[in-house]
Amino acid sequence: MDLTKLTSQLTTSTAQLFQQHRGLITATAAVLAVGTSFKLLSRIIGDYNEWYALGPNGMPHNLFGYLVQSAIHPFARLDVREPAPYDQAKLSKRYGPLSLRSFLDTPLKPRKGERPEVPLYVAPQRQTTQQVTPAMRAKQEAFMHALAAANPSLIQVKPSNLEGPLFNGLWLADGIPLRDEIKRMNGEFAHPHGEGSTHLVLSLVDAAAAIESGWAERHRMSGVGPMAPWGFVLIYAPRDDEELDLWKKVVVASARYVLGDETKVVVP
Repeated sequence: MDLTKLTSQLTTSTAQLFQQHRGLITATAAVLAVGTSFKLLSRIIGDYNEWYALGPNGMPHNLFGYLVQSAIHPFARLDVREPAPYDQAKLSKRYGPLSLRSFLDTPLKPRKGERPEVPLYVAPQRQTTQQVTPAMRAKQEAFMHALAAANPSLIQVKPSNLEGPLFNGLWLADGIPLRDEIKRMNGEFAHPHGEGSTHLVLSLVDAAAAIESGWAERHRMSGVGPMAPWGFVLIYAPRDDEELDLWKKVVVASARYVLGDETKVVVP
């Protein structure tokens, strides 16, 4: 069979078919396009509503904030629950030897049960299940103030710069020099959120241990350029007083790490 002739016949037949049913074909294409657009729009609206429901955060709590975090999304990491998806030896040259030390008093025990659900938005990063009660959240806030009061020359409590003025954060006291790996944090090293989860900076060793034992996951921008160090993690909300004690231990480890090994942190 002559393929050239066959192709010509098919082209002619297709053209004739289109001429005979131009209106029907155009209408069908339009309906399909509208249907696809409607589904896409519906998906975007649903995603925006889910993002908005996470509550006020460091991003503008409106469509602009949603679009900004959506624009950053392609650059964010998905391996946030892998303990150490990097070469620790290479990173230690950039972060310094303290990054390879643990600042925890004792090793972390494995967390019981499933991890909470944490949607994959870049900002805010929040857990939507296993959230704290108001009483537990008040205990977190009280410990931050107690830690600062016990170390007035080292630590202070003031509104978070990373989350806007919405939540209090733990900061190094004014005048304390910042090491290179935490300069982008501007002295803020921890801040809990309204639902009880907490962002804080840990050494590479402690961050990996917290993730491996089920207590944490990294921020999606951790290790992405200079935005946040690899040790910037989300510690899950404490579900009871025992887990609150562990949360306190991790917060103290964060303070010890950012202050350095020669500074003694008084634990209230």
